[in-house]
Amino acid sequence: MYSFLKALLHNPRETGAIFPSSRFLAKEMAAHVLQNQEGVVVELGAGTGVVTKALLQSGIQPQNIIVVESSKSMVKKLQRCFPTIQIIEGDAAELTTLLAHEKREIHTILSSLPLRSLPKATTQSILKQINTLLSSRGRYIQFTYSFTQDQFFSPPHFQHIVSKRIWMNLPPARVDVWA
Repeated sequence: MYSFLKALLHNPRETGAIFPSSRFLAKEMAAHVLQNQEGVVVELGAGTGVVTKALLQSGIQPQNIIVVESSKSMVKKLQRCFPTIQIIEGDAAELTTLLAHEKREIHTILSSLPLRSLPKATTQSILKQINTLLSSRGRYIQFTYSFTQDQFFSPPHFQHIVSKRIWMNLPPARVDVWA
């Protein structure tokens, strides 16, 4: 919790939350990851690692998870908690560059990024990069605190397939999945 509060105070707009995500939200996000697929899962904005933990609990192997986190203090915490997972310190707005070395197919991207609080140009850039990096058979999973659908926050060329409200989160959230 200390790392979360430190990141929140340092840059509230990038943190995008007033409380860490609940295990219920994390479990719902992990439930939509494509299992038994060749390639990797990329998690954007891992924060305290609750979604990362849920990915591992769902059976995703640590060597098949790449985490991108911009907060230096969160990166250090994640490296201590998940020493066998590749953790990249960087801004998701530079996603293509950050993942340029990755030769394996990216079959799932999960995002806890506060896309609605970022500048629209940044959000659109991130979504276009997700569209470019994600395999054609892949999935994009995003959570938000907004309960309204908005095409502006959808990756181009993917179809929205799931929207589920998670009431056991503070504040309540929604998980959206595109394929």
